[in-house]
Amino acid sequence: MVSNSLVVPVVLWGPYQPTHCVSSVFLSKDQKTLATGCYDGQICLWKVDPDTLKMTPRCLLVGHTAPVLCLAPASIIQDNNFLVSSSESGEMCTWDLVDGKCKESAKLSQVHTSIQGYHMSNCDDIRLFCVGYYAEIMVMDPFSLEVIFSLSSKVKPDWISAIHVLRPSKRKDDVVLAITTTGTVKVWTLIGNENKYSEPIYENESKQIRCLNAISLNCCSQNQRTVLIVCAKYWQIYDAGDFTVLCSVISPSGERWLGGDFLANDRVILWSDEGKGYLYRLPAKHWDGGPPRYQNAPMAPPASEYERPPPYYFPGAPSEQE
Repeated sequence: MVSNSLVVPVVLWGPYQPTHCVSSVFLSKDQKTLATGCYDGQICLWKVDPDTLKMTPRCLLVGHTAPVLCLAPASIIQDNNFLVSSSESGEMCTWDLVDGKCKESAKLSQVHTSIQGYHMSNCDDIRLFCVGYYAEIMVMDPFSLEVIFSLSSKVKPDWISAIHVLRPSKRKDDVVLAITTTGTVKVWTLIGNENKYSEPIYENESKQIRCLNAISLNCCSQNQRTVLIVCAKYWQIYDAGDFTVLCSVISPSGERWLGGDFLANDRVILWSDEGKGYLYRLPAKHWDGGPPRYQNAPMAPPASEYERPPPYYFPGAPSEQE
């Protein structure tokens, strides 16, 4: 007699293995598990040795029918090893990284292009801040995949291209900083009682800057007044107080920036589509006593007025001989 209670998934392919052209990457906090989403819709889990960086494929997760655009943590609790993925067709899945099982799935009409997992002050665990091909910021539960509330725009509503959520020092509220594809910076302040039955939550501040199709936006954890915005052809440092430009650097010839982040209050790392990393030391005068102030500064100064800190180190992959 055949039982219907047991389902054993089996993945087969022909003489050639899946191409697995990587479209998104997630590294666990302990740096021992790497997840890579690909354009074919699969997600591969890799075992990583933090000392040697040797990676061994451990599991192939099959559940998406389109390129995997986003991978984000689902929990900050140490024993909860869960991952959320989102595809180009609006599919979302919550995965158990231990056994590879899909715990929850949903199909949305919205397509996410970026997800940040963030622990809000009034929550026991992470909330997902999602942006994409829609003019809102959707805040979702990572385990039920339900929308808890949304952040809307009154001024120049448009697709959000990059987002950063943070909690200012000595404050209990959370701040959402975002930039639209057309270069409008927006700020929302969350006090902790937001839900799907609330009135529309509109931005508290908004300002147009000369920065189109931003790829990433990050605030420095040591100095939250400084903001790094990365676009394909340049990266810029802004003063979060009034969003004036502190410095700007064009990408190397023939390369496009893919992202960047702060390593310290005066150091940033950028990486390009050539697989290269660039470390920059920021101009010291901007951090002696705080960022500078411009009197009647233009929206974006001419390129000749920007600081251009030269890179001081190029981290790269070891050569084949090594």
